[in-house]
Amino acid sequence: MPGIESFAESVNMNRANESWRSSAYRPLYTWLIISGLVLFGFFLLWRYRFIDQVIEADITRLSIIIGAVFLGACVYLGIGAYRLSQMNVRFLDRFQHGDADTTRKAESNAVDEYLDLMLQPGLENAPHDESMHAWLAEQIHKGHRLGWFISDSLIRLGLVGTVIGFIIMLGSVYDLEGDDVSVLQDLMSSMGGGMQVALYTTLTGISLSLVLGIYCKYLDSGADELVSRVIQHTVRSRREGSKFGQSVSEAP
Repeated sequence: MPGIESFAESVNMNRANESWRSSAYRPLYTWLIISGLVLFGFFLLWRYRFIDQVIEADITRLSIIIGAVFLGACVYLGIGAYRLSQMNVRFLDRFQHGDADTTRKAESNAVDEYLDLMLQPGLENAPHDESMHAWLAEQIHKGHRLGWFISDSLIRLGLVGTVIGFIIMLGSVYDLEGDDVSVLQDLMSSMGGGMQVALYTTLTGISLSLVLGIYCKYLDSGADELVSRVIQHTVRSRREGSKFGQSVSEAP
């Protein structure tokens, strides 16, 4: 029956739209999943008093600084994940509705600007295509690109703590006076404190840098996927417009 067929088609279209919407927010969902695992890991470290042990042993407080930078970077990458998801949503809306989408001007982003420029009539195989592709990739990636720099900086901060720890160890040796047992005990205590600073700051920096690298890797993957989809859509739209002898439009 026509009524049943139209109803089934409408249901299938709604399911497809919901599926597309959920896939568009995949970068944000991935960030939330990783952040949940990170919070659970911090809870375990706090539960077994490892965090307290690091704070007490690290007299330089570099571990606290590294942790604060890490938390700030997580928030920054979360904003980047939300921005990338919004770009995905805008592209899917435009892919489905084209110029009929009335919300484009209010929510315009780099994808809209790219499509507006590339899908103008008469610009098929324009000489500036490569530069526009590069511009699109740069605009999509710039929302989280700083994450890699922060990740490398955490390792460097950990190495700074390593150097400070060894300086503390060597300083205790040079300050050694006397040869009785109590002096040797003080020496071993000072050397142990310097070694703890060196090891804990290095461990903190490398561990948190690794987690940030996971964040950035997934965001880069989502950004590359969006760039690929937009460019493929542009090429397909140009080809179909040229095939039928019509102006290039944004038909999916």
